[in-house]
Amino acid sequence: MSAQSDTDGPSDQSSSSFRLGRLLYGGVLAVMAVDGLRNAESRAQYAEAKGVPMPEVSNKAAHGLLLFGGVGVSLWRLPRLAALAVATFFLGVTPMMHDFWAADEPEEAQQQQIQFLKNTALFGTALALLGVASRE
Repeated sequence: MSAQSDTDGPSDQSSSSFRLGRLLYGGVLAVMAVDGLRNAESRAQYAEAKGVPMPEVSNKAAHGLLLFGGVGVSLWRLPRLAALAVATFFLGVTPMMHDFWAADEPEEAQQQQIQFLKNTALFGTALALLGVASRE
């Protein structure tokens, strides 16, 4: 067994833990995307309330991007493009939809901050996968 530095990343992109992690991460993203597309009307209304331009189109485009990224990460097909799609989704959606700093009610601010932080972690994971895919 060889020692590996902390900055090298996975030595084998097909390792069981890496594969399971990709399946879980990408699968959850795909489920989130399908839910967003199935509930497009209510999601667009919420987006409109948040000031998103062209909310119907923006919602479908964003969730389509997330679906592409989630499936791509899960299957490790076009991995750089898939991870970039996921990162782009979270980079665009998170500050716009979870602007906890603008909430009037403390409970709403807390809920939005939780969602903001969750999305930030998911964005970070997408960046990490982008780094792994770029080294392939």
